[in-house]
Amino acid sequence: MWKRFSQDVSNDATKQAEAPVTQAMVKRLYERPPSFTDLLPWVEYDAESRSFLLEDGITLGALFELTPAGTEARTPEFMTRLRDAIQTALTDAIPEEDDAPWVLQVYVQDEPSLQGFQRETTDYPQPSAKETEFTRHFQEMFGQHLARITRPGGLFEDKAVTGTHWRGQVRRVRATLYRRLKPRGKLPSAIEVEEALNDVAIKWVAALASAGIRARRGTGQDLYEWLLKWFNPAPEIADGDPDKLLEIAPYPGDEDLPFGYDLAERLTLTMPKSDSASTTWWFDDLPHSIVTVQGLRRAPEVGHMTAERQAGDHVFSLFDRLPEHTVMVMTLTVKPQDFTRNHIAQVKRAAVGDSAEAELTREDAEAVEREMARGNKLYPLCMAFYVRGSDLKSLRANINQLNALLLPNGLQPILQEADLLTLDSYIRNLPMAYDVSLDKINRRSRLVFSSHTANLLPLYGRSKGTGHPGLVFFNRGAEPLVFDPLHHEDRKKNAHMLILGPTGAGKSALLVYLLQQMAAMYRPRIFIIEAGGSFSLLGQDFQANGLSVNQVTLNPNVDVSLPPFADALRMLEKESRLRIIIDPDTLDDDETDEEGTGRDILGEMEIAARIMITGGDEREDARMTRADRLLIRNAIFLAAKTVKESGRAQVITEDVVAALHAIGRDQTLPESRRNRAMEMGDGMALFCSGLAGYFFNRPGTPWPESDVTILEMGILAREGYEDQLTVAYISMMSHINDLV
Repeated sequence: MWKRFSQDVSNDATKQAEAPVTQAMVKRLYERPPSFTDLLPWVEYDAESRSFLLEDGITLGALFELTPAGTEARTPEFMTRLRDAIQTALTDAIPEEDDAPWVLQVYVQDEPSLQGFQRETTDYPQPSAKETEFTRHFQEMFGQHLARITRPGGLFEDKAVTGTHWRGQVRRVRATLYRRLKPRGKLPSAIEVEEALNDVAIKWVAALASAGIRARRGTGQDLYEWLLKWFNPAPEIADGDPDKLLEIAPYPGDEDLPFGYDLAERLTLTMPKSDSASTTWWFDDLPHSIVTVQGLRRAPEVGHMTAERQAGDHVFSLFDRLPEHTVMVMTLTVKPQDFTRNHIAQVKRAAVGDSAEAELTREDAEAVEREMARGNKLYPLCMAFYVRGSDLKSLRANINQLNALLLPNGLQPILQEADLLTLDSYIRNLPMAYDVSLDKINRRSRLVFSSHTANLLPLYGRSKGTGHPGLVFFNRGAEPLVFDPLHHEDRKKNAHMLILGPTGAGKSALLVYLLQQMAAMYRPRIFIIEAGGSFSLLGQDFQANGLSVNQVTLNPNVDVSLPPFADALRMLEKESRLRIIIDPDTLDDDETDEEGTGRDILGEMEIAARIMITGGDEREDARMTRADRLLIRNAIFLAAKTVKESGRAQVITEDVVAALHAIGRDQTLPESRRNRAMEMGDGMALFCSGLAGYFFNRPGTPWPESDVTILEMGILAREGYEDQLTVAYISMMSHINDLV
């Protein structure tokens, strides 16, 4: 501007050296191009009413964040029921007004940033784990991982499933609801406008909830953070990073705002430019445009835009294939059906004559009337796609790619060369900027059946979990899928997980990932019983980052003992009378200890003894009767009593063998029972010598207190050691249950 002024003065001085500076010349200093923010409707956000005041000073609007229903692998019947529920939310929850109809706008876009999700995971750890060394290490490592998967171009090309580039992102679905009141006649009070908006919003949210779609009322901060990144896609002050811009220019809040505060003015940090020649808007020197859909070429399928579909060998949604940074907007005007019926009737009356065209027109009009009579209402719908590129060439390529996808999928776009209202449409399709009265002239909306609108809405999505990031996975759309089996809202009482897969599928790698997350979020006491050494590196990583680790491998050269009867003396002390059971009917499979911990110590030792006696052979175990179980329990009691009287600290396997042999010599028992006791004692004696005796027939020492215990089964994992492997597992589980 100063350059222009200097040039004007220089030119005038050439003509007339002594001419003074005129008032017109000074006035030109204050000239500016038309303001972009004057075209934006948002003035302020009222936290009390949770609504946005628009530029006319009358209209209030509401913003919503929607969570689509998960539709992966759903049956066609389920999809139809979901569509019907969404259609009901459109036709029944939002009232039809004559002068100022309600307008519903729905936006969907993929945001290639997971920084907000990273903040959620950073805040999620329990207080006992939050400031620990390992939690900080894991969160730093996880943050680097999120940064890698969200890089431009994606982490890899998914040729197996979706056929697209796999890039970490969040598919955001937002909606706005408002009605533009006309400033004529008697206007309702601000309280009445607020109550009307909130009443409709509550009904609409409830209707969506019945369809399994969660809706959260948006705040001023939500709109600010959404549109600030939209209008400043590559801010220089933030090194081109819109997420960093939110840290530099955060939302100013809803209280103590300066005089003349305008929300729209806070959304653009550089001057936007429009270019009518290329029909583009420029934000941060990046070209933006919009492609408007002229109409439907055919009836859309259920979940037409965002539900997964099978196409050849790939499974994907149509929106997955759209160019990067594309935003789809659907603007629905809930007009009274009386006007629509009158319009259809006029078309029907105008179709006079016997020509084929007239007959087809009458038939179509009658078909529309029948559909409306069934409750399939007709509403004006405007559908458009915001597109951007790094330059005009890439923008043109993205628009061509978009058109090439829309046409074969039943959507007729207005080509860029034929659209004379591109710049205007870009503004009018922004949130809460659509004006029904202006569309009467431009005619960008088309009458669409509510069932077809419900099919097109981006409310069919992929599952994202429960919202509790205890365990983080990613769905096929590269969105975080989270749940927490330790959270009271997520878990069932059955605390088991089964992971199946062939060799090399990544079962151990998945378990390593799960264990790292659990250690970072809760810092629990972890016990890993494995075969193959898959978790030794994990143990080293745990130990290097602040967790205490006890790693044991069951090999002959390792001094480790797992006595299965180590708790026999403790069980004996809890008995009110030292006695030998003589009645098999007194056996109780569900008995627990007196401390109420739920442990059946005697039952655990009986199971270990049965494995030792039978060697895990199914035929041997089938011979085991309740009377045999009685003999085993009596032998355990007798061994415990004998060891206690001798002053030793633990019952070992040979003590139970000796007790069985002693019972076998008891002349008060029938000969068959004595023989069975001797037979079982001889079978258990195999665990008193050799490798089995080394592991199970020596007194054990208490395991050290540690955060992580890794027991590698070593030689016991080989073929032929199945019985010893089972006994080792039972002994280890007894130790774990004792700690619990």
